[in-house]
Amino acid sequence: MLCVAKEIRYALKKGAVKLQNSAGFSSKIRKMFKNKSFIFQDYLLLAALLALFQIFWWGFTKGSNVAVTGPFYTRGFQAKYDLDGTAAKTFGTNRLVLKVVESSDKTATVRINAGKKSRQFVIDRKTSKILIGPKSGIPLIFCYDAVIEPNQISATFGKDLSPEFSTEFTPLKGPVYTKIKKKNSDNVVMWYHKSAGTSYGPQFSWELGLFDSKGTRVGTIVNDITSGILLDARFYENGWGSINLLDTNYPTGLNRWAIFVGYNAILFFWGIFHVVRAKRHPEEWQAHWEYFDLNFFGISKFFIRLMAFTIFGFFGFGILTGDPYKLLVSDLIGFGLMIYAVGPFAFLIVFKFIQWIAAFGVFAGGRPLEYVQYPFGVLLYLSAVVCYLINRRSIYRNLKLELLAVADKLPEEEKEKILRRFGERQRKEI
Repeated sequence: MLCVAKEIRYALKKGAVKLQNSAGFSSKIRKMFKNKSFIFQDYLLLAALLALFQIFWWGFTKGSNVAVTGPFYTRGFQAKYDLDGTAAKTFGTNRLVLKVVESSDKTATVRINAGKKSRQFVIDRKTSKILIGPKSGIPLIFCYDAVIEPNQISATFGKDLSPEFSTEFTPLKGPVYTKIKKKNSDNVVMWYHKSAGTSYGPQFSWELGLFDSKGTRVGTIVNDITSGILLDARFYENGWGSINLLDTNYPTGLNRWAIFVGYNAILFFWGIFHVVRAKRHPEEWQAHWEYFDLNFFGISKFFIRLMAFTIFGFFGFGILTGDPYKLLVSDLIGFGLMIYAVGPFAFLIVFKFIQWIAAFGVFAGGRPLEYVQYPFGVLLYLSAVVCYLINRRSIYRNLKLELLAVADKLPEEEKEKILRRFGERQRKEI
């Protein structure tokens, strides 16, 4: 009993020391941040909010459309496709319509119509495999469970790296297989499809090659990575053919809307918070290199620099509408606003219009503009703002060195006066 009592006292003493050390560490952290300017604290808060939202969004992406609306094979969802080349010749029409007419907890009844050909399939909603219909046990090319992360296992394919696909409603004949790529980066492609309703814009997509039993490539399919729905298919057997998504009421753009609203809400309300704080700390604000006049022009330029990246360049208006003409108009508006907010550094935004050279070339060929390659990964707005801020800070530092050099040659009273007025001087010259 005595030994046990000693051990308890030792444990309590050790715990008290840990608590004391922990309290001391936390007080140091608080003191460190307390000595920082309100501007540093504000941006630290912004970084934390964006990080928390990003973590939330990653979790949302894993659940994706399926967690919110159920899989595509849910009653009421449908997709319309344009057929071209050998696909159109096979069915005698340029339209294919896929409708989910019934669904239960585990299965769904799917009807596909293409010209005079009409057929129903019973599908396993989780795996997307055919339960009743031709080629049972394998999926149609129109939808499958696409994995988002390398360590995930597709419910459709499992660990099979060379699964078979059904060729129903395609111009392909005989068994067709695909080769599952091991790297996620090899599968993600950018695709822009024209679509109405809640499905639109560039998609992070899963690209799979289709091969016959001899290993000859006979086609390529591109499916939306968050829903598995087919966006585009190309066939190379006995000529060229294609199936392109025209319209679907399945919300393939759901994740995009979530991140667009989330990021912009955080930035907008944080911007208001930051401006209010600047008004409450005028001397500290005027002495900082970020300083801008707290009037309409200064605040409007600040909000453009803060939010142009997410409004125009990242999940922007043009992308969310899925209309290429609105994409062009939104880019032009964004370019004009950036000229106003960052001056000559807005020249970087010009690169956003390169894809339109090819787009208008398509017009010259008499074809409708349905696909526009969009520089989704090129963060041009952000780059323009960063260049502007780097230049602004450089000007601030040079001005500060000049003022300090002058102040060192003056009496102490005059030196203090210059230092106190440093914020006012910076405002006038920058």
